[in-house]
Amino acid sequence: METQLKLNQEILLTIKRMGINGEGIGFYKRQAVFVDGAFPPEVVIVRITELNRGHAIGELMHIRTKAFYRRKPFCKHFGVCGGCQIQHIAYDEQLRLKEEMLKQSFERYTSIDLEQVKFRPFNPFVNPRSYRFKSQMPVQNTKSGLVTGLYKKGTNDLVEVLDCPVQDDDINRVNQRILELCDEFEIYAFEPKDMQGLLRHIVTRKSEATGEIQVTLVVTIYNHALKDLAKKAMDIPSVVSVGISKNHDVKNHEVFGESYEILEGKPFITEKMGHLRYELNPKAFYQLNPKEAQIMYGYISELFDPSEESLLDLYTGSGVMALFYAQQFKKVVGIDSNRSSIVSAKQNKKINEIKHVDFIEGDAYTELQKLFDQNETFDVAVFDPPRSGLDQKLMDLLLRHPMKKLIYVSCNPSTLAKNIKVLSRKYKVVSVTPFDMFPQTSHIESVTLLVRK
Repeated sequence: METQLKLNQEILLTIKRMGINGEGIGFYKRQAVFVDGAFPPEVVIVRITELNRGHAIGELMHIRTKAFYRRKPFCKHFGVCGGCQIQHIAYDEQLRLKEEMLKQSFERYTSIDLEQVKFRPFNPFVNPRSYRFKSQMPVQNTKSGLVTGLYKKGTNDLVEVLDCPVQDDDINRVNQRILELCDEFEIYAFEPKDMQGLLRHIVTRKSEATGEIQVTLVVTIYNHALKDLAKKAMDIPSVVSVGISKNHDVKNHEVFGESYEILEGKPFITEKMGHLRYELNPKAFYQLNPKEAQIMYGYISELFDPSEESLLDLYTGSGVMALFYAQQFKKVVGIDSNRSSIVSAKQNKKINEIKHVDFIEGDAYTELQKLFDQNETFDVAVFDPPRSGLDQKLMDLLLRHPMKKLIYVSCNPSTLAKNIKVLSRKYKVVSVTPFDMFPQTSHIESVTLLVRK
């Protein structure tokens, strides 16, 4: 059907729901129109900027009817920086819209009777600011010196951000001092066009438990000035570790290179979760919001039954969940393809003196198939996959070898619902519980409990 809309056409639009990226969605003669900066139930004037198959994109020109929950954003970069998407919405309403979006994903991608599923509400986060304990900031050369920031949505244009209000204050402070030291030691940002400079990212992580701070400079090549900078960076309060990771491949969009090297200080920082200690190297995965993560992990522990004796932890990362739940099981196996994470997981197993947990490096499907071939069985599987979700081969394997229970930790409602559609052939969805791991953004972390039919 030929579209009813034309480029640069201005239309009156009622926003009906929030999209997965925080945009408002309305419908013009049944065609979906996505509008950044608008949210339901606002009525807005929109200029059509892009026409795609199935939907159009519009620029917000004027708000005809403003939502009761619209608020002035507390960050001066909002609307330009691509970090937060929904700061203009009152926090309680953010949570309500996210709950609605989670249910809509299930309605759209599954045929499950949602009346039979318990959708729990969010527990509001205590402080929806200063919650991020890790930053990965790209850098850029300017006339006034080196700057760091975040990219505009959908572009490679860097927005200078020195004081991000959703990052921990100490991380902002350390990042600013590292920029000053880079200028002092004449360390410049890498410029892909002329292949000059060496610094690509500044990665800063803070332990919520100990206050220790770890700084990693992602560079294209090693330069002796980096060692001098590292020595001086150790004078920054709370900094206990300074290292580098070489990522010289221009086409590699990952932040870290394959390896890392500690230039000064400790090879790790210490984090705590409940009764356990975790030593985190620069590449090891750990939740960006450790306070909310502890609440979520505590909730998951309540989903286990005393009769369940064996646990499988896919995408185990640094082994946080595998070790956190170890005392509830006789056998625990964690699998992850990231070598640094598995090294960290094994170290964490050692320092916590937990012997009945095994960690395996490798692809989740391949390694799990090997375990099944060896007649290994598991009562429960818990997994926290990337935003792309589970792949078809792994889901088929979980269907061929059904367990008593699956616990799916997701950061993407769309891929979660698509995966649930497949898994529901053998498993029944009991409950879906959201956790606000990333306030002020449209991201939704959730825990879905599935039991074998």
